[in-house]
Amino acid sequence: MNKKKNVLAIFCADLHLSHNPPIFRSVEENWYEAMKRPLDELKSLQEKFDCPVICAGDILDRWNSPPELINFAISNLPDNMFAIPGQHDLPFHRYEDIKKSAYWTLVEASKIISIPPGDLINVASSRLTLYGFPYGKKITPISVQSKFLQIAVVHEYRCIEGRDYTGAPDESYLRMNDKNLIGYDVITFGDNHKGFKTSVNVDSTIFNCGTFMRRKSDEIDYKPQVGLLLESGKVESYYLDISKDRHLEVQGKMDTAASLDMKAFIEELEKLGDTDLDFEDAMKRYLKRNKIKDAVCNIIKIAMEKE
Repeated sequence: MNKKKNVLAIFCADLHLSHNPPIFRSVEENWYEAMKRPLDELKSLQEKFDCPVICAGDILDRWNSPPELINFAISNLPDNMFAIPGQHDLPFHRYEDIKKSAYWTLVEASKIISIPPGDLINVASSRLTLYGFPYGKKITPISVQSKFLQIAVVHEYRCIEGRDYTGAPDESYLRMNDKNLIGYDVITFGDNHKGFKTSVNVDSTIFNCGTFMRRKSDEIDYKPQVGLLLESGKVESYYLDISKDRHLEVQGKMDTAASLDMKAFIEELEKLGDTDLDFEDAMKRYLKRNKIKDAVCNIIKIAMEKE
């Protein structure tokens, strides 16, 4: 990387910091250390370019994260960080209850600066004007021109062909000359975990950050990225190091039923309570107690992945 490059800001989103590893990453020896690796890389970039980090939502995977994870975030998130909340940051997805959340604890601890919806923040040191559109707040066009680069920070699922999902609603696709996006030099999105760059007119750049860490089996070939905002208003992708990631591996096709005592398996399920946590914990206990082959365990664990 060219050290003389003038980077005005670093874009990221969908960190989804969590106390427990997602199923796909459950083989990490220490999940907190695994999360620390990309955060250290982000902090190193922030220190190198001496610029703000701008997060487009979902810093945390749960709005009521435990104190241990909050303390970890305070210690390991980069300095000079601006953010908006995503739905995972908000109690029951309600912005009105934001002050009940772990996200707001990060604000009160002066670890992040939250960009209020319907308002703007000028970052004079980088000559940026930030407009916040957290989860549930639709992006609107701006008409007032600024001498600074005007940046919309949005947590809303938007996509393009090839960076979508089967059945994605038509309104989620970015279209040329989208009237709601008028006036911004750069728009950075969070929520869609598949990163991409595009434009809606000749004057604006769109950078969808994508997931900060691979958390699901369908992301096994995905390269997490952050965006480096240049003086020109262009955004350059910077791909994070995933060489030390550990995750479940499923090799070949197996007849899982032949490897399980189905009668005992069903009896175990009948003992469950009503919660997902009961199901996941009981399943893991059953697999471990009955010494089910690793390859079969991996298939079952990946099948249990949830949105």
